[in-house]
This record gives sequence, structure tokens and C-alpha cells, in this order.
Amino acid sequence: MESTRTTAYQRAVEKVKRIKGFYKHLTAYLIVNTIIVWEGLKGIELLEMKMSDVDPAFLEWLFYNVFSVPVLWGIGLIIHALRVFGPNMKFVKDWEERQIRKWMERDNFSQRT
Repeated sequence: MESTRTTAYQRAVEKVKRIKGFYKHLTAYLIVNTIIVWEGLKGIELLEMKMSDVDPAFLEWLFYNVFSVPVLWGIGLIIHALRVFGPNMKFVKDWEERQIRKWMERDNFSQRT
């Protein structure tokens, strides 16, 4: 019984570590990409204001590059979120086993009385 509690505690500790890791990743994503987009857009605006002969294709390319970092990193962040919060088959299986035991115990108890 004690080893089951220890194992459950260790799983809970690992789950909390993974959740904390995701929130650190999310925080870094928000801070870094806010700076990238803010500065990138300011830079594009500055180029448009200071240089009238800037190639529009270059500005379009620059614009897409400013937003490509948040989009690609966002895909990675979504994958990270799915791994942390998505269905983990081991936890699902453990839950199923607990439910089966619970219902078997209830049935055995009700059959004895």
C-alpha cells in the first residue's frame, strides 16, 4: 500500500514539473515574441518612413519574417501543451484500473450483505 502511494506521489511530482516547464516555456514565448514583433514592426515602419525607395517586396519579406518566429515557435508550444495536458495513456490506464477495482469492491461488498 505504501509503495502505491509513493509511486502515485512520484507521478504527481513529475506531472507538476512538466506543467511548470510548460508555463515557463509559455512565459518565454510571450516575452520574447512580444519584443520580436514590436521591434520588427517598428523597424519596418522606420524603413518605410526614412527610405521612400525601399522595395515593397523586401518589406513584405521582412514582415513575414517578423511573424514567422512566433508562428513556428507557437507550433512548438502547442506540441508541448499537448504533451503536458493531452491524454497520457499511462494515466488513463491507471485511472481505468482504479475504477475497475472500485466497482469490483462495491459489487463484492453489496453481494456479501
